[in-house]
Amino acid sequence: MRQRWEGLQTWQQIAIGFPLLFTFTFLLNLGPFAQPLVRSILYGIFEGGVLTGLLLAATATERSRRDGGDG
Repeated sequence: MRQRWEGLQTWQQIAIGFPLLFTFTFLLNLGPFAQPLVRSILYGIFEGGVLTGLLLAATATERSRRDGGDG
């Protein structure tokens, strides 16, 4: 599964990762953190974007580490 994820293009990783991370952070803010609906949506967009960026950075780092032969 790792090879399939790393084999995807960046836009495909965004198309898969952002909706999942947005939904997760939206529900987290709405439920346990008891934020109002509009604020939960805005936080979900922002936090989902940040987490998607971190996911893409981690994926690129791992891909380059494997391709570079370090280890």
